[in-house]
Amino acid sequence: MKLARCSLASALAAALLGTANAGLSDCPKDLAFMLTNVLQAGQIQFPYASCEEDSSGVYVAGIARFSTEDGSAWKVISAYHDITGGDDVFSQFDGVLAKNNGGSSSSNLDGFCDAWTSVGTDQKFWSAQGTVFEKDYFNKSQSMADDLGVKLSITQAQIYDTAIAHGAGSSSDQLGGMIKTTNKGITEDISGDSSNSLDINGYTVDEVEWLKRFLVTRAKYKDVHGAKASIDSYTYMINKNETVWGSKVDVLNDKGAEGDVDCNNSYEPYPKPNPNPGSSSSSSQTSSSTKSSHHHSTSSFDPYGDEQGNDDGEGDGEGDNNDGGDGEPTDTEEHCYGYGSNYHCGASTSNLALGAVLFAGLTAFVSF
Repeated sequence: MKLARCSLASALAAALLGTANAGLSDCPKDLAFMLTNVLQAGQIQFPYASCEEDSSGVYVAGIARFSTEDGSAWKVISAYHDITGGDDVFSQFDGVLAKNNGGSSSSNLDGFCDAWTSVGTDQKFWSAQGTVFEKDYFNKSQSMADDLGVKLSITQAQIYDTAIAHGAGSSSDQLGGMIKTTNKGITEDISGDSSNSLDINGYTVDEVEWLKRFLVTRAKYKDVHGAKASIDSYTYMINKNETVWGSKVDVLNDKGAEGDVDCNNSYEPYPKPNPNPGSSSSSSQTSSSTKSSHHHSTSSFDPYGDEQGNDDGEGDGEGDNNDGGDGEPTDTEEHCYGYGSNYHCGASTSNLALGAVLFAGLTAFVSF
């Protein structure tokens, strides 16, 4: 297990999370953030400084894999300009990005990743990323969850994770399109054992049964940004009935290894191999799938089966976001948990007071 030493001495501005809607909040929100980071980057920390050229020839960078192709990276840079007054390392790219409405291939942006990485520890840059992240990814995802009537932490978190990996738009290979495809396959009531039901097309649908069908839909798209790892981990949680999250949740990491994330801001691998690796609770892909019967099945759920009655999700699954870096942490990396004005070490965002908070000489160790 590696340890990353975190040190922070700064005034924290008004919390970006203070205006969040009725979706994820407090500890379950922290857990969702950390789990998605583990699944996509192999670490709990948001990868502020990450930047790389993807296979399609565009740059992807930062905590939500902001892209120079879809304009999301330009939104971050514009937000950073608003803070710095416009005279910063990204000024050299303004002409190209603004002319193309934020979209450009890497061939027109020589030195872009060097510039992005150079301000990767600047709290003003964290705040700029957090502004776009909150508005275009987290809030949009939780608004969609609210519209569905979702109440369970696991479903809210999976909807957030999908927005980060595929984008929060409405095309067929983005979050909105996947929800639409899932709902299209609902043609009668579906019972189950969860504590909440959804109203889908006038039918009463158990929330976890809906989530299973959503994962089946997502599994039909290309494995981008940790998508398969996410499907595997959430399948694992469903099969363990980890649907309402407290201070800790058992998960599979980006490599498929069992562990847990908790609100002390850590990912802990299990100390010993599971003695029954063939059991339903220890495998992200199980041998039996939920049957097409519209009643809750006690058998293990397998999203890679083809028995859920959903339409095939056509499209290549590229989504808004593009491939991000591995984000493999090292012993000397100085990153803590959080984003924007909520960057902190060793404390859950649920313990942060809204408004300006001063953390002077705060030191913690984050294990992963």
